[in-house]
Amino acid sequence: MKKVLLCTLLMAFLVPAAFAVPNLQLYIPGGTYNHSSETWISNSQNFEIWVIASNLDHLSSPIYDVTLTAALASGQAPIGGALTVTPLGGSAHTFGLGEYHYGNPPATGSDAGALPSHGIFPANYVEFLCAGQTSSPYVDTYNMPDGGGPTHGNIFKFNVSTTYSMVHFDAYGFLKDHDGKFIKAPFSHDAEMTSTPVPEPASMLLFGLGLVGAGIVRKFRK
Repeated sequence: MKKVLLCTLLMAFLVPAAFAVPNLQLYIPGGTYNHSSETWISNSQNFEIWVIASNLDHLSSPIYDVTLTAALASGQAPIGGALTVTPLGGSAHTFGLGEYHYGNPPATGSDAGALPSHGIFPANYVEFLCAGQTSSPYVDTYNMPDGGGPTHGNIFKFNVSTTYSMVHFDAYGFLKDHDGKFIKAPFSHDAEMTSTPVPEPASMLLFGLGLVGAGIVRKFRK
């Protein structure tokens, strides 16, 4: 009985945390959520990406300077004209060689280089300002991988076109009146474009079973 009660209390504690809506997250509509890397994946070099700022009605001040970063694969040199980002309803911006930075975002300010590496940085990257300050009217926002929510926030939508084989996306911003508190999208809400599809575990299992079956057929034929 004690074990059952302990498990119940533990689940009650863990479940809300698992489905909580983060202040910042990324999402690719139509993309695949890779549970092992905790990242939204697109295999298309032309896709849509959302930067979602949430919990705005629960914060004592808005998030400002919400920024989308796009990092290249390790060792990938920047190529002028290889990445274009278009805000929904806005003008397309194609990044030139002079706009790339090397290291960890942000590129400037008191929090320069504050974004953790998580196996991506240091790398060549660019930054795109989503909004100087988030504001109402708010929309409902959710924890995109788990469906937790809703809470209230802003969603910034972009179309991305690239000729790179891999681009990794992060988001960061700041809170006013909190000593310029730096916030970032958690690793479980990153996004990535890779033009080489990554097989899911189920696909790998079916492939393995196929090889085993082929081996059995050959054995019986002999």
